[in-house]
Amino acid sequence: MFTSPTTDLLQKALTLHRRGAIAEAAAIYAEVQRADPHNADAPYYLATIACQQGRFAEGAALARKAVSNNPLHAGAHVLLGRALAALGQKEDALASFDRALALAPDLVQAHSHRADVLAELGRNVEAIDAYDLALAAAPVAIEDWFNRGAALAAVGRHGDALSSFDRVVAARPTFAPAHLQRAKALSDLRRHDEALEAADQALAIDPNLAEGWHGRGHVLAALRRHQEALVDFDKSLKLKPDFDQAWLGRGNALVATGKHDLALAAAQRALELKETPQTKILFAHALTLAGPVGAAGEDQIRQLVLRALSEAWIRPRDLVGVCIDLIKRNSVVSEAIIRANAAWPKRLTAAELCGAPGISALASDPLLCCLLECAPVTDIGIERVLTNTRHILLCGASDGAFDKSLIGFCCAVARQCFLNGYVFATTEAESKQAIQLQAALESALQAEGQCLPLWPAVVGSYVPLHTLSSAEVMLERSWPASVTAVITQQVKDPAEERQIAAAIPLLTRIEGAVSHAVRRQYEESPYPRWPAAGPPARPAILDICEPQHIGDVLIAGCGTGLVTIEFAREAPQARFLAVDLSRASISYAKRMAQNLGVSNVEFAQADIMELASVARDFDVIEASGVLHHLADPWAGWKILLSLLRPSGVMQVGLYSDLARQNVVSARALIAERGYRPIADDIRRCRQEIIAADDDSLLKTLTSVADFFTTDDCRDLLFHVQEHRMTLPEIKSFLMANDLEFVGFALDASTRQRFAARFPEPAALTDLDRWHAFETDIPQTFAGMYQFGIRKRAAQPS
Repeated sequence: MFTSPTTDLLQKALTLHRRGAIAEAAAIYAEVQRADPHNADAPYYLATIACQQGRFAEGAALARKAVSNNPLHAGAHVLLGRALAALGQKEDALASFDRALALAPDLVQAHSHRADVLAELGRNVEAIDAYDLALAAAPVAIEDWFNRGAALAAVGRHGDALSSFDRVVAARPTFAPAHLQRAKALSDLRRHDEALEAADQALAIDPNLAEGWHGRGHVLAALRRHQEALVDFDKSLKLKPDFDQAWLGRGNALVATGKHDLALAAAQRALELKETPQTKILFAHALTLAGPVGAAGEDQIRQLVLRALSEAWIRPRDLVGVCIDLIKRNSVVSEAIIRANAAWPKRLTAAELCGAPGISALASDPLLCCLLECAPVTDIGIERVLTNTRHILLCGASDGAFDKSLIGFCCAVARQCFLNGYVFATTEAESKQAIQLQAALESALQAEGQCLPLWPAVVGSYVPLHTLSSAEVMLERSWPASVTAVITQQVKDPAEERQIAAAIPLLTRIEGAVSHAVRRQYEESPYPRWPAAGPPARPAILDICEPQHIGDVLIAGCGTGLVTIEFAREAPQARFLAVDLSRASISYAKRMAQNLGVSNVEFAQADIMELASVARDFDVIEASGVLHHLADPWAGWKILLSLLRPSGVMQVGLYSDLARQNVVSARALIAERGYRPIADDIRRCRQEIIAADDDSLLKTLTSVADFFTTDDCRDLLFHVQEHRMTLPEIKSFLMANDLEFVGFALDASTRQRFAARFPEPAALTDLDRWHAFETDIPQTFAGMYQFGIRKRAAQPS
C-alpha cells in the first residue's frame, strides 16, 4: 500500500510521542504542518502536547486549526473543548463537546469531559446523565465513577453517591480521596460511625493528607464530638496552613464549643482565604456571638459588617446588635445619644443634637445608613437620636431650609420608620406639622405641580405613603434613586401585596371568636417585616431529618414567610403548603417568595382548628409560635398530629410561662392603663416601659428585639390571645399522644451549661431535667421552647 512521506513522518512522530520523546515528536509534527498546511492530525497532536504541558491558549489555537482542516475530526473537537474549559470558557467548551458527540455519539472522552464541565458549572443533574453515558461505554473508568459520586452528592443523592464511591474503592483500594468521599456520603446519610471508619481508612493510606484530617474532623463535628474535631482540624491546618475548608470547620467547631472569640478569628481567616457562602455565614454568625469587637482591626471589621448587612450574609436582623455596637463607637453618635437622653422627651435642634456639623455627621456613617434600610434599630439611645433626627428633617422640609445632600439619609430614616411601624414617639405639635406637610404633598401630586423630592421621604417617615390618596401618582413620576426606593417600599410593594391577597385561596373556613380576633390582628399588623432574607437556612428540624427525605411539608402559621422561605430554599425538592389566618401576612410572604425565585411553596389562608378537613398528610410540620395563639393549643396540636405521617417529624415553638413573666407584668400594666392595641397607645406604653426602674421586670423588655417595632410589640405585649406553657405540661401531652421528644434547638452556651449539670447524653431529651434547669434559670427559653418531636410508626397488628 502506498504511503505518503507525510504519513510516514506522522507515524514516526507518534512512535516518539508514545515513548515520551515529546520534543522530538513535536518537531516532526511541526514539520508535517509546514509541509501540509491542510493536514488536521499534525495540529491535533501539537495541541495535545500543548494542553499536556499546560499551554492551553496555544492548545486551543492548534485544535481550532485541526477542526478547520477537518470539521469531522471528533477528537479535535474534544481537545478544543478541553482547552477552552481550562481557559474558563465553559459554555464554548460544552459547544465543542456537543459537536464531537454529534459526529461520534459514543465517544467516551466527549461524554466524560462534558460531564466534568457541567459539574464545574454547578449543573450537576446534567453532569450525572453525561457521566452515565460515559460509563455505559467505559464502565471501568474510575475517574468518572469518582466524579459521578461528587455530582450525586452535590444534588443530595447521597445513597447513590455512596454506591459510586464504593465502585472506586473496590477498584482502587489505596485511593485515599475515594475513602474520604465515602466518609462524607456516609455522614450525609447520618451513618456517622461508618463515616468515621471510612475517614480513618483514608488516613491509614495517607496520614499526611490534609483533606483527610479535615474530613475526619467534619464527621466528628456531625457526631457532636467538637473538641476531637478541633484536634483534627488543627492537624489539617498544620499540613496545609491555607486550607480554607479546615479553617471553616475549625470556626464552626469553636462556635459549637462556645469559644466565640477564637471562632471569629478562624472565620475571618477562612473568609480571607476564600469567600464562599459558608465562610460568609460563619463570619457573620461568629460576629453575633463574639461580643464587642476589639479596637484592633475595628475598621476592617466594620467594612466586613457593612458588607454582611447589605449583602445579607445572614438574616439582617441577626446583625443588628453587632451594628449597633460599632455605630455607637462613632463619637458623633455616642455624643448625640448622651444629649438626646438628657433632653428627652424634648426635641433638639440639629446643632443641639450633633454640634456644628448638624445631622450631616450622622448621615456620613455608612453603617448607620445601611442599618436603617435593612432592619429595625433595637437600641433606646439610637432610637431617641433618630426620633430627634426625624423631627429635624420635618422642620427643614416645612420651612425649606434643607441641605439637599441629606436626601439619601432622609430616605434611609423613612425606610427605617416603615420597617419599625412608625414606633418612634411623636409630640402633638410634631404630628400637626407632619399632617400639614402631608397635605402639601397631596396637593402637589393632585395638581401635578412641583414636588420637592424631600417631601415623600419626610412624609414617609411619619405615615406609610400607600395611605395617601394620591399614592399611585408617585409611581408615575421621576425621582432620585433613594426616593424611588422609599416609594417602592411604601407604595409599589404594598400595592403588589394587595393584588396577591385578592388571589390567595381560602383552604378552610375560619370559625370561632379567637380565630377571627387573631386574624384581625395580623391583617392590621403583619409580623415581622423583613426586607431581605439571609441565605438558605437549615432549620433545626433538619437535625432529625434530611432534606432529601422530605416530600411534603406543612408550615402551620407561616406569618410573613421568613422561616418558610428559608426552609423551602434549603429543601428545594420538597413541596410546601404554607397557611396562615391573615391574607396580609400571606401576601407579604408570597411577594418575597416571588422576589427570591422560590417556587415550591403553595400559600393558602386557613384556620389550624379546621385543618383536619383538608385530607392531606405531611412528612414534616413546622408549627413555631402559633399553637399558643389558638383558643385551645392542645386541641390544635392534636389536629396537626392527625396530618403528620407515621415517623414524620414536627418542629414546635411554644411560649414558656417561666420566661415570659416580664410580658405578664406588661400585660398587667396595659390592663391597668387601658392601653389599646393601636399605634398611638403602643407608642405611649413603650415610653412608660422605657422609663421603668432599671431593676424591674418591665425594664427587661427593652432588651427584647420585638419591643422596637409597632407590629412586633403588639405581638409581644398586646396579643389578643396568648397561652404560656410549662415543660411538665408539654411532657404530659407528649406521653398521652405517644410522641418521641427529640430535643430542643439550643445555642452552644445553653447546651454546655446544661451538660455541665447533667452530663449523661440521655439528659438532653429528659424534660424533667430540663424543667429543673429552667426553674433555676428562668430565661433559658426566653424566646420560646423550640423543639422537635417524632410521630412513632404504627405497630403491625
